[in-house]
Amino acid sequence: MEIKNDNVLVSFNESLATVTLNRPDRKNAITGPLNEELAAAFEEINQREEVKAVLLHGADGSFCSGLDLKEHKAEPPPSWLGQSLELTKNAHKAIFQCPVPIIGALERFAINGGAALALACDLLVVGEKSYLQIGEIKIGMAAPMNLVWLFENFSPEVARQLVLTGRKFFGPELQKLGVALDVVPDNKVLEHSRELAQEISSYPASGIHAMKRILRVGSTWEERADKFYSASQGSMKLPPSTQV
Repeated sequence: MEIKNDNVLVSFNESLATVTLNRPDRKNAITGPLNEELAAAFEEINQREEVKAVLLHGADGSFCSGLDLKEHKAEPPPSWLGQSLELTKNAHKAIFQCPVPIIGALERFAINGGAALALACDLLVVGEKSYLQIGEIKIGMAAPMNLVWLFENFSPEVARQLVLTGRKFFGPELQKLGVALDVVPDNKVLEHSRELAQEISSYPASGIHAMKRILRVGSTWEERADKFYSASQGSMKLPPSTQV
């Protein structure tokens, strides 16, 4: 079964759900509608008892290039612009609430807001020459959702390296930091990710749900998201000089 929207595709094959960011003409860049559809996709997945793993990837061999700056700076502004932050939080909250492992296939790049989606995955497969970049610091912006996931899934040391340098971290570096589980040739990322997701989805549901639930015990994800966004006020608007 497949659910087709303009920006996000969802398919179900027995116990595996596949979520595809589907804006290949914009390198799967994030807009309000994409976040809205992403939230709806995970809300649907979260209600399906048969799903035991999720594969998250981008269409046409790229994970996600971050915010669609052209859309966010369009004149006249898009109708969803005033809700952009709320739509982002809703999408990530639905991802956080997913009761089964999410396997991310990081092909080519995951930049800024796209990096946050990659970091939200429980397990990440990255191409050897693919990279993750949290570059908001270079344009005078905060990266609260990236930090929410970094503090949820990794250490403050990893968070500092990724957000304070703004550098591109390639597959082998991400594996050394513990961000990537597996690093494979770039043309094998999706195939390897799907095999991993299928392997996990073959395990008993009781163990999968129990492990994911225990991993979230004591989580302060929602509280942290509210605090980080509050602390980021004044540094969330795109500067006028930002290129589109």
